[in-house]
Amino acid sequence: MARGDRLAVERKLAGSTLKYTHVGIDLGDGTVVHARPDDPGRMFAGGRVTRVGLREFAAGSAVRVVSDPPATFPPEEIAARAMEALGRDGYCPAVDNCEHFATWCATGQRTSRQSDILLNRLGNAAARVAAVVSARVAAGTAERIAVRTALGTTVRLGLRTLVPAALVAEAAAMAAEWTAHQAGRSEQESRVAGESAGLATSACVCAAAGAPGGPAGMVAGALAGAAVWAGGSAAVSLAGRLRGSPQQPG
Repeated sequence: MARGDRLAVERKLAGSTLKYTHVGIDLGDGTVVHARPDDPGRMFAGGRVTRVGLREFAAGSAVRVVSDPPATFPPEEIAARAMEALGRDGYCPAVDNCEHFATWCATGQRTSRQSDILLNRLGNAAARVAAVVSARVAAGTAERIAVRTALGTTVRLGLRTLVPAALVAEAAAMAAEWTAHQAGRSEQESRVAGESAGLATSACVCAAAGAPGGPAGMVAGALAGAAVWAGGSAAVSLAGRLRGSPQQPG
């Protein structure tokens, strides 16, 4: 660890077991500048940028250095930017959190992968459900939606299967992507972990729905679930490109 490094420690949200990464800027003298809420139990009640000792910042957790996204500024300038912001009021876990601050110090861009994961996955869930409902409406009076699988077979599934499958799979994808990020994996690696978990969960949920049809029904359901997830990811990616967004699905 050295002056200008972005330091990260694991924390838990007050009153929960949910882990998140808290990030600050190392000043190289045993102190860290970080953005924090005034009251950890009231994350949306405001906060400020402050300077604390490394031991207080760590709060008993292991400290690691963050390098993603890569720093734009040299270490001395990163530390200077952190010091210039010292005492600044304002904190919001969604749009102005510790990761936004530390990334801004290092790159000039206020971004937070943790916020992006939550917001993107919530948006993806809404988009997937909307796609399923739209397909059902387009099917007219048909009770079930026909899903064409990669093996060339067609499986029909109803909204009572597809909507829960989309929501549960997106929740699994969010959890996997979040966990990968907390473990220090890159943005791309985290997204791949999320997509893989979502695909597997969607396949499992639909396989369970096909269980009454025996092994063949479960296989067909799993293939349909995988096809639904892949189709949803393609729709999310297309929507992002139409908006001019650089974000990938998930």
